[in-house]
Amino acid sequence: MLDFDLIAEGASLLWTWQMPLAIFGGMLLGLVIGAIPGMTAALGLAAILPLTFQLDALTALVLMTSVYTGSLTGGGFLAILINTPGTPGAAATTFDGYPMAKAGRQNEALGLQIAASVIGGAISYLILLVFIQPMAQFALLFGSAEMLFLTIFVMLLIATLQRRSFARTIFAGLIGLLLSTIGTSVTTGVARGTLGLDALEDGLPIILSVIGMFAIPELISIVARPSIATGTQGSSSDLRALLRGVRQATREVGTWLRGSLIGTFIGLLPAAGATIASLLSYATASKRARPGDRFGEGEPKGVVAAESANNASEGGAMAILMSLGIPGSASTAVISGAFLLHGLVPGPRLFIDNGVMVYGLILGNLAQMAVLGLFAVVVASQVARIVTVPSRLLAPVLAIILALGAYSYRGYWEDIVITFLFGLIGYFFRRHHFTLISLMIGLFLGRQIDEDFVRFVILYSDDPAALLSKPIVAVFAILSLGLLLWQVRSAWRSERR
Repeated sequence: MLDFDLIAEGASLLWTWQMPLAIFGGMLLGLVIGAIPGMTAALGLAAILPLTFQLDALTALVLMTSVYTGSLTGGGFLAILINTPGTPGAAATTFDGYPMAKAGRQNEALGLQIAASVIGGAISYLILLVFIQPMAQFALLFGSAEMLFLTIFVMLLIATLQRRSFARTIFAGLIGLLLSTIGTSVTTGVARGTLGLDALEDGLPIILSVIGMFAIPELISIVARPSIATGTQGSSSDLRALLRGVRQATREVGTWLRGSLIGTFIGLLPAAGATIASLLSYATASKRARPGDRFGEGEPKGVVAAESANNASEGGAMAILMSLGIPGSASTAVISGAFLLHGLVPGPRLFIDNGVMVYGLILGNLAQMAVLGLFAVVVASQVARIVTVPSRLLAPVLAIILALGAYSYRGYWEDIVITFLFGLIGYFFRRHHFTLISLMIGLFLGRQIDEDFVRFVILYSDDPAALLSKPIVAVFAILSLGLLLWQVRSAWRSERR
């Protein structure tokens, strides 16, 4: 139950002159970080972590979470405008956001994205405020077997969305799984597929791989066009069109509510995070499409589904961090460092010893959402001008920025090669109708599947039937089998026609 006395005390902690500065500054920094290819929220958070030492604990944590919130939204700007997700969680936003930008509806798409981000983040923190303890206890039920079957289900669900070729989609996913094995195995400590390069010891950098797959093919394609936007609906910085997108997003109640719940739930699971949340939300929305919906061709619901889940995952990730002390992503791992820096230990004792501060942090994060909407509208209205820049200028400048961003990520020249190599892979896959998103899912989940499978074999190799006693495993196994049977049935019916 809610402790209204503690909530009131937590709210009183926010009435300081430093708090608005922390929210405004962190939000602006996060939006900029998210909009730069190659920059990640974790990198920005790590850079400002030492600066928080002189701040009080609550102000420091609100500053860190503001950067985190802003980066999740900023990553969607370039995903819409130039098909380049600033963060992996924004990859699903490209599916419908970029087609809208090419049709001259970039401002509307940005409005949809901003409103969905604000709504998703606000809902997740409201859920966090009310249900943080039960949610954390439920997340504890997910062991290695549950996570393994969850990832299998997500991959199959994404594959069934691709009506062109289920087999090619599965093949692309398997390629992603194979590529994910490059690097040092966590379970055995053996280096695999590194070719003797130190840059590959830790595996392929996911963010650079994703940026390369989505950005480079688009750079190749826009060279043949005068600019990105070919439509005539609205100018490059049409504020009215942007606000029209905001209003339209608020009307898609079912889409953003479902996306917010999916994002909050997935955010609770370690190593899942915003990427899986947005993809699963998009997949679910696509499955529920009505006649006339054009998912993948500029459907507003697709943007709302992806972005509401993207930002809602933040609330789930913070819940699991504060209640169990488990960081669900690289960003929350850095935020956990901020807790420790100020003498706070994330975990069950955090509520007992610092309940007022925890509620103050949650309320501060809710306040961030209102600021996010205002700041994002201002920033997006200016960033939208990029779609009218002549391609002969835009393409080489973006190529240089991508190269610099790849190098600055870890300081390895090999990262530039990896980025552009994945760009060529992305171009080949697009040209021959393989599914890029399936490749990305395999690459993103491969390491988790590898680790969970090893644990699964160790724990259940002597008694596989013991899995039947696990209800979560059984549910995901049945759902996965149902997806396979549905696909086989669809293929058989199409051949008979």
